[in-house]
This record gives sequence, structure tokens and C-alpha cells, in this order.
Amino acid sequence: MYLRSGLTAATTAVLVVVSATAGYAAPVDSTPEPSSHADDGGVHTSVQVGSRLFVGGSFTSVDGTARVRLAALDATTGRLDTSFRVDVDGDVKALATDGTNLYIGGKFAKVGGVSRKNLAAVNASTGAVVSGYDPAPSGMVRDLAYSGGEVYAGGSFTSIGGTSATYLAATSTGTGAVDRGFPSANGPVYAVKAAGSTIWVGGDFSAVGATSRSKVAAVSTGGAVQAYRATPGAPVYDLAVDSAGVFLATAGGLPSGNSLYKTTSAGAKVWQVATDGNLQAVTVLDGTVYAGGHFGNLCGSTTKGCSNTTSAKKSFVADAGGSTPNARKWARFNSALGVWDLVVAGGSVYALGVFTQVNGKPVPRIARFAG
Repeated sequence: MYLRSGLTAATTAVLVVVSATAGYAAPVDSTPEPSSHADDGGVHTSVQVGSRLFVGGSFTSVDGTARVRLAALDATTGRLDTSFRVDVDGDVKALATDGTNLYIGGKFAKVGGVSRKNLAAVNASTGAVVSGYDPAPSGMVRDLAYSGGEVYAGGSFTSIGGTSATYLAATSTGTGAVDRGFPSANGPVYAVKAAGSTIWVGGDFSAVGATSRSKVAAVSTGGAVQAYRATPGAPVYDLAVDSAGVFLATAGGLPSGNSLYKTTSAGAKVWQVATDGNLQAVTVLDGTVYAGGHFGNLCGSTTKGCSNTTSAKKSFVADAGGSTPNARKWARFNSALGVWDLVVAGGSVYALGVFTQVNGKPVPRIARFAG
């Protein structure tokens, strides 16, 4: 998803609206289509490479077939691709790709039986571990993005390969070395997204490099902190960038947290949808925003206590365009932690998490929704 510079500024905060709005495409159907499912643990992250959707998490099997924390699905059908297997000995939290290699981040010590600490690369076709890429971050990698020959990592690490790099870093795909021209952050980073020549960063920080930025920032691939400045007031767990705006999924409590924000390209708040739990995932397709987390209700205001609630079990949809969100319930997921990732792949919207039911029927951890 890419951000166009022609977005208009809007500064009015608008709370959740649940009535129908004319002129917007309907979301994909909330009934899951057939797909494979993880048998245990959780599914936390995904990335599409060609015709495959790679998924990572804490699971150890898919459809009864051993796949330890990493698996490949057919992006169109959601079915397990049995030709790919690479086991990881710790949780996979992040995936990214350059089209040839699959970059894997998380908290682990081995990938495919090869020693790799928290960040590794494997060939997306063969599964062979890439020998020259071994950055070895000191702590967990929570998200990854690729752009222009570098892998951008965010997490809870403070060094990479012995080089100081706190919470945010760029590494060379060729050598794994840290790009010293790209800034660090002063607090944990949970979301890293590439859109053209801009790297979007969300987390629980107050500065990127020497520049003050609270919870979210935009940084050029050359390392310059951009003018975008939003003030969500709570940690940003995920974000999506679209021609209609920038969408921030926040954790924490009301009034500023537990919300999905839409901002302009400059960072001005357009609207806010409040819930009674963390927002953990957001994506945009055909003018509709899909949001997921571990909430149970939409809130009619941002005041503490979540008043005037509307039931929305772990997900909702909203209109990406315009100055009001028209937020409404979508698919219903069980489990306290709910949905951890939402991705558009193979013409479908995939929801990934720790749920075992969707709309009251068994759909464990991987759900595919088609238009």
C-alpha cells in the first residue's frame, strides 16, 4: 500500500459511527472460506511471496502436518504448501521478503537447524538458509520490512552483531551489517512498514534518532525523519498506509489508546474508533479498513469505561475514505487475544491469531475471507 502526497488535511476527531454510509464498497464477506489451519499455538505474522503466503508464529503443525513455527500456504486457496518446510526453534514474530529470500524475525536460536539469533534469511523457494545474512540482534525482532537492498527491523533489541542499534535498525541483505545512517528509536518498536521510499515505524517510543516523535514516525530509506507527526498517545501495534490516509492501531487504555486512528499524510487526526481492548492489526482493501485485536466492543465515545457499546468480537471494518469511519462489526472471533495479523493475499483477506472459532464455528488460527 502506498501513500500519495495529494491527501487533504483534516483535523476533526470523529467517534465511531455504526449506521450505513452510501458510496463505499462493501467489505469482503465475513464467512470464512475453506483453508488450512494451525493446530496449536498462535499465528502472528505473514507475508506473500509470489503465489505463496508464508505464516509464522508459535504453532508446531498445520492440518496435522508438522510445521514448526513457519509454514507456506497457497495464497489463493489458503491450503498448506507441503513442498516447503523450514523449522524454527522459537517464536516467529515477523516476516518480510525481497521477492527471492524470506526474512524471519522473532525470538529464536536456530532456523532450519542452522544457528541464527532472532533474525535470519532463507530462500523462499528452497528453504535453504542464506549463509551471508546473520545480523544476530540482541533481543526479539517484532516486525520487519524490506526496501532497496536493506531489511528494516524493529523490536526490543539494543544491538545487532555487536553494533549499538536500539529498537530500530536497517541491515544490509548482503552482509547483515547495520546501516549506521539509519536512526534508532528510544523505545520498543512493534510495527515497521515500507511504502515506496518511506519506512513507517510504530511502537512505544518518544524519539527516532535525535528527532522527537511520539509512538509513530516516518523515516526515509536514507535515514531522514520525515515531517509526518501524529500524536496517538498510546503505543502503536500496527499501521497501514493507503492513498486515503495513514491508519494506526493502538493499545493501552481509553481515551487515547485501544483505538484505530486515521490521520492525514501530515499526521493530523481525521477520526478515531475506540474499543474496549487493544488494536493489534490493520489492513486496507478497496476502500475498506479491516481492524483486529482482542476487544469485544466498539465504544460510542473515547471516555474511560467504553460507553454506548456495540458488540464487535475481535474485529471491525470502517470506511477508509472521508471524514467519518462508519465503523461496524465484521467477523466474530473467540479467544481473549483474538486477531494478531490481517493481510490481503491471493484476492482474499486473511486473519491470523490465536482464535479457534469464527462466527461460532471451528476455524483455528487461520481464516480466509474472499469477496
